Amino acid sequence: MAHSKTDAHPSTFILIGIPGLEAVHIWISISFCVVYLLALLGNCSLLFIIKTEPSLHEPMYLFLCMLAVADVVVCSTAVPKLLSLFWFHDREIRFDACLTQVFLIHSCSTMESGFFLAMAFDRYMAICNPLRHSAILTRAVIGRMGLAIVLRGIALLSPHPFLLCWLPYCRTHIIYHTYCEFMALIRIACAETKIHRAYSLIVAFLTGGVDFILIICSYVLILHTIFQLPTKNARLKSLGTCGSHVCVILVSYTPAFFSFLTHRFGHHVAPHVHIFVTNIYLLVPPMVNLIIYGVRTKWIRDRFFKVFSFSKPLTESFLLGYIFRLWTYAFTSWMLLPNDTQSHPSSFLLLGIPGLQTLHIWISFPFCAAYMTTFIENFTILLVMETESSLHRPMFYFLAMLATIDLGLSTATIPKMPGIFWINLREIIFEDCLTQLFFIHNFTLMESAVLVAMAYDRYVAICNPLQYSIILTNKVVAVIGLGVFVRAFIFVIPFIFLILRLPFCGNHVIPHTYCELMGLAHLSCASIKINIIYGLCAICNLVFDITAIALSYVQILRAVFRLPTHEA
Repeated sequence: MAHSKTDAHPSTFILIGIPGLEAVHIWISISFCVVYLLALLGNCSLLFIIKTEPSLHEPMYLFLCMLAVADVVVCSTAVPKLLSLFWFHDREIRFDACLTQVFLIHSCSTMESGFFLAMAFDRYMAICNPLRHSAILTRAVIGRMGLAIVLRGIALLSPHPFLLCWLPYCRTHIIYHTYCEFMALIRIACAETKIHRAYSLIVAFLTGGVDFILIICSYVLILHTIFQLPTKNARLKSLGTCGSHVCVILVSYTPAFFSFLTHRFGHHVAPHVHIFVTNIYLLVPPMVNLIIYGVRTKWIRDRFFKVFSFSKPLTESFLLGYIFRLWTYAFTSWMLLPNDTQSHPSSFLLLGIPGLQTLHIWISFPFCAAYMTTFIENFTILLVMETESSLHRPMFYFLAMLATIDLGLSTATIPKMPGIFWINLREIIFEDCLTQLFFIHNFTLMESAVLVAMAYDRYVAICNPLQYSIILTNKVVAVIGLGVFVRAFIFVIPFIFLILRLPFCGNHVIPHTYCELMGLAHLSCASIKINIIYGLCAICNLVFDITAIALSYVQILRAVFRLPTHEA
């Protein structure tokens, strides 16, 4: 029986890539290639830094090394073939190579989940049982935990290739994906696959599901212990030690759960959206490891400065005239000033609204009501547009993007305000301040770009209605959305580096309700000329967006006033 099934095995499969976005494969590949190279550089740098820095030979960083290795394997298993597909139209992949790719991607992803759980256990021991932390998490224990996680991934995922090998593929040999993935192959098999799907669900629950539940339980116990600490400084310091781990978990689990649920239940999700998110899941989490741990961990940051430093005159020669050169200068200038990192405060104090401190409690009520209204309204918009197929049009897609951005912007800003206004909780950790700064400026720039896209939609609908459905296809809308995100990310990420390069040796009080670029820069005791210049360059984006919107509405009004009837 097994032999007869192998007769239906193709020698090769055909990978399609991202269905519906074939025309922009070459552009997508550039960003994927950059992210992949950054992931390789970041994880190799982490491994080198932790290996050569004895002070980092602690359980948390040893687990981080294991995670970095798994990330590199996952990226390197999928991305080279993806780039070959996008650049050279090399769509064929051999059957045995496809099964190998399935095994490595799924098993290493399972190992990543296990390493997250091990890191959560480390944080639990460090905070809830600090006196026994070093006695329990010895090198031998860490090695056995790492080996157990690897063996679990191999044992539970080894059946996947055999299950796929026993299936006949007599319908089609085309895989609508950028790489070989278990459920993508299950879908093109021409035999009953209930057992295969059931086993996949069981494995997913026993690995990612159980790991995630245990991680949540560990953090419930951690938070319970933290809130019993006697002083606020002790509570903030304990929370700070968990920040990097929580950020990495959120970045990794969010697209992973989306991909898993979409494969099994999300039959109405557009294929290009699902496949794009699965590629984000493989690429982005490995890339952000160094960023998250580098920004939040002084030892890694300082060691990174020592290893990767450049000559200042060479860097300054690229400063003027071009934004990318300005970004390079900001990044390298940050690395050139390792001693200044000692002048970074552990926290800032948010003053609130200067001059209106006595009215803070009253001002907070409309702010809180506005936030709740914003949250409910935008969530309702997203829910209605998801369930109503008649609203699946470009204008409403852009509205959905705007609603999502508004949710992110208000959530990045408002929740801290009640703490300031109600209980005088003015302190914000330095790293949290940088995170808030990034998200506020990033979402603001994205919001502006989406408004331009909506103006362009109205321009095409009114000035060129016959070409509207041809010009603004779903593919074009997706590319515009991707461009909105990429532009904001490219222009805003230097803000973090520009702040990190500054020393703060004087006043640490921010006369504001949240952290923003110039509010922080003005507290520095060094020159902020480069911050001002780059801030103006970033503002030019908003000026450009306003100009584009104004020009589009000038054209719209001209077209409207030429209509023959008053009603039209």
